[in-house]
Amino acid sequence: MENTTYRVRVHKTEVRKNAAGKVTSYRVQWSTDGKPWKRTFQRSAQADAYRSKLLTAAREGEPFSLATGEPVKWSRVERPEMTWYDFACKFADFKWKAASAKYRQDIARALTAATPAMLTSGKGKPSDLDLRTAMRRWGFNTKQRAEASEETAEVLAWLAKNTRPVSALTEAATVRALLDSATSRLNGKTAATSTIRRHKTILQNAMDYAVELKLLDSNPIKALKWKPPRVTYEVDRRSVVNHTQARRLLAAVEAQQPSGKRLVAFFAVIYYAGLRPEEVVRLRKDNVILPELDR
Repeated sequence: MENTTYRVRVHKTEVRKNAAGKVTSYRVQWSTDGKPWKRTFQRSAQADAYRSKLLTAAREGEPFSLATGEPVKWSRVERPEMTWYDFACKFADFKWKAASAKYRQDIARALTAATPAMLTSGKGKPSDLDLRTAMRRWGFNTKQRAEASEETAEVLAWLAKNTRPVSALTEAATVRALLDSATSRLNGKTAATSTIRRHKTILQNAMDYAVELKLLDSNPIKALKWKPPRVTYEVDRRSVVNHTQARRLLAAVEAQQPSGKRLVAFFAVIYYAGLRPEEVVRLRKDNVILPELDR
């Protein structure tokens, strides 16, 4: 049988930890005709079960595929394959009809941010700006995709040929890279907390859709022990209203007739007490404790 081998060696499972030492994964390693293969699992029981199946197949004399590294009979019922870009377009189309305009934009942004982690080649690669623009405005836009210019169509064609298959997301490292890419800004820094939460949710929904299409057996994001990095903010003092500016603004508000007196109280409480507008509206006399006035 062509492209197969009976020369199979299954190695000991490797226990791995991330740089922080907090996340443990289990890597099954084996070789077919001298070619190394590996597959990573989040739980030791999963790794042991997979390794046991490899050993059983090798001992029973099953031929192993040189293309997949697994026993030939495992792939006789082949799972449909699809590149990441084609799948991302299909997911955007799936969500398009029921999604609001804003949610459509959120989906496009999340998929655009995640895609760099799924690129396979740099040969002939368009600029990062061209790739992002083509994906966000055309590729992941169901209504506009077919109307892309010839130049943009070439960029999208490059993506279709140079993104990894969805099945690559069975590797924990690939899923982690996907999430890291989707939750980072262009300068490499961590995105805002709201963006992280939104993009992760969208990608989780996309993985559920991949399971529905039978491209994956289970949602790899839900199985991954991944926590977004903490985001810290430093307030730019130049963007904050200082005391002198606040007094001038409040004086200008007070001069507005006929509601100036009430509005100045409204905005003054927001500025000096740090209340939200809805909290100010509900403010009552018994909620306030004022110091005695000097007489």
